Amino acid sequence: MAGTFTQRIDELERRIGSGKIVASCEVNQVYAHRQHEDLSYRHPRGGQAKYLTKPLMDKYRGYLDDYAKTVLEDGGQAAMRRTAEDLADEVAMLAPREFGDLMLSAHPQVTQNGRATFDRPPFQARLSETELKTKSRIRLRERWNAGLDVFWTRHGKVIHVPAGEGRKPW
Repeated sequence: MAGTFTQRIDELERRIGSGKIVASCEVNQVYAHRQHEDLSYRHPRGGQAKYLTKPLMDKYRGYLDDYAKTVLEDGGQAAMRRTAEDLADEVAMLAPREFGDLMLSAHPQVTQNGRATFDRPPFQARLSETELKTKSRIRLRERWNAGLDVFWTRHGKVIHVPAGEGRKPW
């Protein structure tokens, strides 16, 4: 490609387009942000906090290299899709596993100039309020049966029942 810098940039824009392209991976559960950010949480069934940040920081150079190698072919669309899907795969491996819904909730997307060019729905839809309450009751019973203190909220007030005291809280 010969010519001035401006002519070459114009040719590049004609070939691949212009604007902003974004790959993203959202984990769409009510509690996902808290599970991701709170380093004090324990995950006895596996998984960890920072289940999106860690793979992004570990792999960002490879993502950028992939984009740089393919941007002149298709504007980087395929590389961005691979990046979003890879982050979704990382969520499946690294997200807390207690019930399995968080690790299946990754929603990879690619947008260009605000328009979705790739949008794969999560394998696990956002849990309903009823499903969340059921999970909470299961956790409460597990703690009680293990002889641990139980906590829950009712009307904005935290209720604490020490292990082995009083009647079952359900």
